[in-house]
Amino acid sequence: MKINNHKSTPASPKSKSSALLIFSITLAVMLLTISPRLSFGQGYVEGVNISYEHMPMKIETPAGDQKFTGNNLKIATSIPLFLTPNKSKYLIVGGNLEAFNFSGTHPDFEVKRVYSISPTLGYSTMVSKTFNLTALLTPTMNSDYKNVKGSDIKFGAIVRGSWKASDNITWKAILGYRRQFYGPQYVVLVGMDWKVNEKWQIFGDVPHSLTASYAVSPKVNTGFNLFVQNSTYRLNNQDRYFEYNTVNPGLFIERYISSKWAIRATAAYTLIRNMEIYNKDDKAKAFVDFAELGDRKDPINPEVSPGLAFKIGLSYRIVPGKK
Repeated sequence: MKINNHKSTPASPKSKSSALLIFSITLAVMLLTISPRLSFGQGYVEGVNISYEHMPMKIETPAGDQKFTGNNLKIATSIPLFLTPNKSKYLIVGGNLEAFNFSGTHPDFEVKRVYSISPTLGYSTMVSKTFNLTALLTPTMNSDYKNVKGSDIKFGAIVRGSWKASDNITWKAILGYRRQFYGPQYVVLVGMDWKVNEKWQIFGDVPHSLTASYAVSPKVNTGFNLFVQNSTYRLNNQDRYFEYNTVNPGLFIERYISSKWAIRATAAYTLIRNMEIYNKDDKAKAFVDFAELGDRKDPINPEVSPGLAFKIGLSYRIVPGKK
């Protein structure tokens, strides 16, 4: 596992950022009018999720500290299109949008803003009364969107099996493959959805995510969650790429503002915050989830210190058994 950090005229970044933001909000509003349906074996289903994350950051240099902030806006959607009257077979259509920018003065960290568009297309079927099989295609286009190239598009796919062992617990196994700018990434996850009792529920896909939720009241939950991200983005500057590899454990509190809508606030501390810039030919042997295999040259930029991260999110959910 990699834990330590190492050291033509395009449209203006501001106009591109504004255009992406307008497109993202427009798409979200359109999708909010579509009512998602319950999928198989999850703590809850999010048809739409909009989140904003704020990260104070620092680089220590001999000339003094460079303090700046990262701001990450994400919009995610997942809509089922049922193929049978009993809803045992359906297509999954959705996607993810991301606008990630770094404000402040940070001359030793050249990244100003990067973006991601990732459509999702999948197929899900109930093989039996207790076993569901889902396959997803997840191409991504990640870069600073300056001088966009076909090589910015990377393809990925995952297969997920879900087994409902009882009314209170469902197990999942997930296998996947993604191309990143550093090379191949293999996804191997073990998931669960366990209703421990009327107050506690534990669910997630380890090691990518894990949530332990406690119901304070019918409308308020609190608890612990873990989120891991490993993403790469091509940079126009000398065809370098930026890698964001983070492990965020944190505490959250959320409230249902209606039967389907929930707002969540999270405070986390990044155990791992690798924000690293590499030359395009600096490749890893492979990654398994967020653990790196092989040796790669040190990144170009100095270390970005770990620290706090604050997130606010709004989601449209369906909770099993909740009307």
